[in-house]
Amino acid sequence: MRLVILTQYYPPETGAPQNRLSDLARRLAARGHRVEVLTALPSYPGDEILPEYRRRENTAEVVDGVRVARVGLYVPRRKTFARRMGHYLSVALNAAVHGPRLLGRADVVLMESPPLFLTLAGIPLARVLGARLVVNVSDLWPRSVVELGMLRPGPLLWPADLLEALMYRSAALVTGQTEGIVADIRSRFPRCRVELFPNGVDAAAYRRPLDRTGLRREFGWRDGDFVIGYAGVLGHAQALGQVLDAARLLADRPEAHFALFGDGPCRQELEARVGAPGLGNVRVYPRQPAARMPHLQAAFDAGLAPLAKGKLFEGARPSKMFEIMAAARPVILCAAGEAPRVVAAAPGGPAGLVAPPEEPELLAALVRRLLDDRAGAAAMGRRGRELVFRDFDRDAIAGRVESLLLSVTPGGRA
Repeated sequence: MRLVILTQYYPPETGAPQNRLSDLARRLAARGHRVEVLTALPSYPGDEILPEYRRRENTAEVVDGVRVARVGLYVPRRKTFARRMGHYLSVALNAAVHGPRLLGRADVVLMESPPLFLTLAGIPLARVLGARLVVNVSDLWPRSVVELGMLRPGPLLWPADLLEALMYRSAALVTGQTEGIVADIRSRFPRCRVELFPNGVDAAAYRRPLDRTGLRREFGWRDGDFVIGYAGVLGHAQALGQVLDAARLLADRPEAHFALFGDGPCRQELEARVGAPGLGNVRVYPRQPAARMPHLQAAFDAGLAPLAKGKLFEGARPSKMFEIMAAARPVILCAAGEAPRVVAAAPGGPAGLVAPPEEPELLAALVRRLLDDRAGAAAMGRRGRELVFRDFDRDAIAGRVESLLLSVTPGGRA
């Protein structure tokens, strides 16, 4: 199979789409498929192109047996709505213009959405390359943008709705990261073939010895400290303000420390709040390289997987909860709907504790339960590890996705 992956986000950027797609690309290339990636110069989440990639647009490199071609993009210094739209459009237009020259013929173009604007490149690229279009949906744009209050219903939403419909109707196959995403698309586009492509973990990376002690020493965490950690995007969808509010309620438990690792649009706001009185038990740290994630998750005593309140997020599965479980740490989940069902499915009992989103009093109560029952917390971690290794190993997931992609190639050829 000749596969092109079209995505705005790709390593060396960090994040759920970057990790998931690069892992899939590497595994499919190792299985003998020719895999190419068309992406943008890396600029997320720091809002500037990484120095080593400046003036390297429309060039390619080979990473882990995968040829990665990059196009330029507009990176605004100030994030107004218009400039953000210009940012997304610049990637789509550059991919549409330069993609045919940078890529070879293909059987399948696998396009990641969001951003929704990438449809403007995905459809023509698939035609020019002689490929079938497959769309992977990790977030239901434009619905999630409306849910977060970043866009209001009205004239600006109509073009986005039309583009979304065009994307689904042009795809030979749609895959979604959660059962909620899959069900939503099937209900609105019943003629569309939609399959599940769940998040998971590189189980092999978590089976290796993990350096818990070294990292705890590096960050100044003592043996008696109970570290509640989060490592990921500091964004609106995570509603991390609920974590700070819960931390304030735990000021009477000096052993409880909250550690937030990452970058994103809410980082400055979080840092400003952490400096206020009553939040001495919270620290915000720089984002860490992907290779360090297994060790960092193991260094925590419990891992946070928070989401904002909203009907749309009830169909979400925070990717970080799989990494937390793989490191044998209990999950503290702030969510409703699908994600709690996953945590509850661990063999022998739940893999963590669940509070409704944006209920800091209830979140603080969960932390107190773990503080008072360290043996129970450890047991939750062991159950979560067993669940992830059984059901969410990326190697097995890649095999299922491989079969799905082959099913839409001419003759289903490899």
